[in-house]
Amino acid sequence: MSVNLDLKNASRPSGSKLDLIHAAVEAISRYGLSELTSARIAGAAGHTAASINFHFGSKEALLLATLREVSEEYAQLLAGTLANAGDDALQALLGIVDLSLSPQLSDSHRIAVWYAFLTESGARAAYQRICGERDQNYIQSLTRLCTRLTEAHGNARWPNAQAVARGLAGLVDQHWQGILFAGDAFDREAARRQCRDYLCSVFPWLAVRIEASLPPAPASAPTPAVAPGVASGAAPGLHYTLPAWIYHNEEFQELERQQLFMPSWQVAAHVSELKRSGDYVSFDYYGQRGFVVRDETGTLRAFHNVCAHRAHGLVEGERGQCGKFLTCKYHGWTYHLDGRNRSISAPESFAPFDRSKFGLKPIELEEWLGFVFVRFQGGEPSVAERMAPHQAELSHYRIAEMEPLTELWEREVAIDWKNVVENYVEDYHFPMGHPGLAALMDPDYERQVSPGGTMRLSHRVRTQPRRSWSAERYAAILPEVEHLPPDMRRRWSYFGLFPNIYFDVYPEWVDFFQLLPMAAGRTRLRARAFGLADDRPAMRAARYLNRRINYRVQDEDEALTHSVQRGLASGAYTQGILSDKEMVLAGFQDWVRARLPVAALAQAPTRGTIAARNLELSV
Repeated sequence: MSVNLDLKNASRPSGSKLDLIHAAVEAISRYGLSELTSARIAGAAGHTAASINFHFGSKEALLLATLREVSEEYAQLLAGTLANAGDDALQALLGIVDLSLSPQLSDSHRIAVWYAFLTESGARAAYQRICGERDQNYIQSLTRLCTRLTEAHGNARWPNAQAVARGLAGLVDQHWQGILFAGDAFDREAARRQCRDYLCSVFPWLAVRIEASLPPAPASAPTPAVAPGVASGAAPGLHYTLPAWIYHNEEFQELERQQLFMPSWQVAAHVSELKRSGDYVSFDYYGQRGFVVRDETGTLRAFHNVCAHRAHGLVEGERGQCGKFLTCKYHGWTYHLDGRNRSISAPESFAPFDRSKFGLKPIELEEWLGFVFVRFQGGEPSVAERMAPHQAELSHYRIAEMEPLTELWEREVAIDWKNVVENYVEDYHFPMGHPGLAALMDPDYERQVSPGGTMRLSHRVRTQPRRSWSAERYAAILPEVEHLPPDMRRRWSYFGLFPNIYFDVYPEWVDFFQLLPMAAGRTRLRARAFGLADDRPAMRAARYLNRRINYRVQDEDEALTHSVQRGLASGAYTQGILSDKEMVLAGFQDWVRARLPVAALAQAPTRGTIAARNLELSV
C-alpha cells in the first residue's frame, strides 16, 4: 500500500487519458503485467492501440501513469480523512481503516495494480521510484498516531507504537489480499471489525470508543438460556458455539477429566520406539503415570508406573531400555516384563505373603496402524472401531512400517484444549490466518465428521502455488510416493479422534498431535513425526520444506488461539455462530455437549453446582 500524506494538488488525468488508465487497471487485474498488450488495454477502453502512443507515448508510460493515478487517488482521499480527524489520533486511525477497506479504493482491480508492480521483478524499480517514499510516509504517519495514543495514556513505551502501526498495516494488507481473491464476496464489514478488534487489544483503554465507531450489529434474538447446537427459532442451519465460560472454569475442567479424558484412548508411542524386549516408553496423564514395554515374547504391555511396594516409579525418563526385568530403584523389588512380581529384597524381613498379588497393575492397551494407545479407565469403544471410517484410506500410508523422523515435541500453552481443537478442525481461518498454507493448498477443502467422534479434513497441493518461497519449492520438489494412490500423492489430510488425538498425514510423513489438559485454560501439546526410510534428496528437501511451512502455521495458530483465549475470558463474549466451513468444529462441539450437557448453558451455573447441574441435565 502506498500513500503520500504530503501530496500537493497535482494535475490529474482526465478525458481519454483517464479512460485509458481505467482500462489499464482492469487489464492489469485480468492479465498481469507480463501478458498485457496495448491492444488489450485499448480494446477495454474502446480506443485504438495508437491512442495509447498519442496520449502517453508508450504502453510502459501508460502503466506508470496508472500506478501513479491509483496511488495519488488514495493519497488525496487519505489526506482529506486525516484533515477531518483533526487532532483526534484515534479517529484518524479508524478513518485510515475505513478508507483502506472502502469499495471505492480497494476494489480487486485497483489492488491487483499494487500487487502487479510489487510482485513482478521487472516492475519493482518503477514501484519504488513512484511509491517508495509514500510507503515510508504511510508507516511513519501510522506510527505517529499510535505514539500519540500511547503517550496520552501516560506510557510512551508500551505498547510499542511502531509494532502496533506495522501490525495494523499488515492486517489491512491481509484484508487486501482477501479482496484480491474473493472480489465482491469479501466481507468488508467483518474486516473492519477485525481491525477494530486489533486496536482494542493493543489500546484497551480506548475499547469503548472503538466499539462505538462501528454501526450497530444486526438485531438478533436475546442469547438463549440454553446454547443448543442448532438454535430454536434461528435461521435454518444456524449453529451456536460452546459458551465462553467453559474455557476457563476449573469445575467444568474436572467434569472433562472424569467424563471425556479418563475413558479416552491416548497415544503413548509408536511401535518403532519399542523394537526390542525391554524397550519402554513412559506416559504421564492427569496425574496418572504409565509406561508401555515390550516383553520377552514380543508382546506390548502397559502398566501403571507404580511399584507395588511403596508406589515409587519403576521406569525413568521419556523412554529407555530396562533389560530383562523391571527393578524399582527405591527398595529393589523386581518384576517380569509381563508385570509379575519376580523378587523382593530382604524377603526374610517380611511376614509370609502371596507375591502374586503384588505385581504391576495393567493398563488397557491397543495397537492401531502402528500407534500404541493406552487408557486408564474404560468407556469408549476401541480405537479401531471408532476410526473404522478412515481405516482404508490410512492403510495406504504403511504407518506401522515408519520410523521416527523427529524427537518428541512438547510445549505448554496458556490456551484451553478445546480452543486448540476448534482452531485445528476448521479451514475458515486459512486465508487470513495462514497465508503461506493458503498459498500452497487448493481452496477446495474436504470436511467430514462421523457420529463416532472422529473427523477428516483434506486438501490438495496446488499445481501452481501462489507466490511463497516455501510453497513454490515444496510443490516443485515433492517426489512421487509410489505406494500411495495417485489422488493421495499430493494431498495433505488431517484425522481426529475426539477429544484430543489428531494425525497430520502427508505424502512424506505422518505425525500425531495430542492435547493434554493441564488445567482450565492451560494445555500441554505433544507431537512426533514418523516416516518411511527414503534417502532421495527430493524427499529430504520436501520434508524440510514441510517443517518450514508447518512451523510457521504452528506459530500463527498459537497467536490466534492466545487472542481467542483472552477474548473468551474477557466477559465481552458469550457465544458465537458458525459458518458451514466450520462444520467439523460444530461436530466436535456437539460431541462435547452430548457428553457434558451442562456445556449447553449459555451462562455458568453457580459455583459449586456445575457437577450437580450436569447430572440433572443428563437425566
